Amino acid sequence: ACTDPVVPPIVPTTHDLVFEGYLSGTAELLVWDSEADSVRRLLPPGMVVMDPEPSPDGSRIAFVVADYPSGTGDIFVMDRDGGNVDQITFDDELQDQPSWSPDGTRIAYRSYASQLSGDIWIMDADGGSAVNITPDPLPAVTEERNPSWSPDGTRIAYASNAGGNTDIWVMAQDGSEKLRITNTADLDVEPAWSPDGVLLAFRRSSNISGSDIHLIATTGGPTTPLVHPGEQRMPVWSPDGTRLVVVGSATVGARPDLYTMRRNGADLEPLVTDEVPGGSLNPAFLLRP
Repeated sequence: ACTDPVVPPIVPTTHDLVFEGYLSGTAELLVWDSEADSVRRLLPPGMVVMDPEPSPDGSRIAFVVADYPSGTGDIFVMDRDGGNVDQITFDDELQDQPSWSPDGTRIAYRSYASQLSGDIWIMDADGGSAVNITPDPLPAVTEERNPSWSPDGTRIAYASNAGGNTDIWVMAQDGSEKLRITNTADLDVEPAWSPDGVLLAFRRSSNISGSDIHLIATTGGPTTPLVHPGEQRMPVWSPDGTRLVVVGSATVGARPDLYTMRRNGADLEPLVTDEVPGGSLNPAFLLRP
């Protein structure tokens, strides 16, 4: 007898998506409700905020208020409903790209506090005890960005041009034991750990083929490209590891929307498109209460 194929859900009902969206021309935090298939604002209109990153238990959301043309900005944290907003970084230089440790006690982030280039810093979840874990050995100046904690909290993946190209690296959570994972002339950025800690998804961009999502073992090796027409970037794994959510657009200048696909790249489907007229960026899974 024939049976219908089992198709995994697009997004587990245990989680929603929080993301940076442009409903009316400015960056704000939006939530896609996975059960209602609807989008709502998280904060009142007029608040220009971006780059959301929920805590592992879903109770708090880190986000960024930044002026990128001037190179300034700081990280804030609030309750999942938008209440109790606290500023946790205070610097004249840009601080952004927050990433929570799996136990929710620390946040890794990019900082230009050294006034030389971007570095990966770690601080307590309340902003205390901040330390630079990728200081540049002078006179060299390297750029580090996109920190991403491993599921067990022992390692951090990030992008760096320390080897001459911008590649994916992995280091211990104290900044030691740096390991270069990719090594190409292309731009490799935005690493994201699979929930089982075995793979990294990341964006590879080239002047020839554009931007696509690739997979690689967390110890290095050959990559698996998940190639689709147009541009794909900013990958995040579904909590069960069966799917990826990515930012996709037809061309570099076209509106970015949210898409989902299986972990092998099959079945690319739109997730959030016309609901957000100005486009969507920086998706992250938010545990439902």
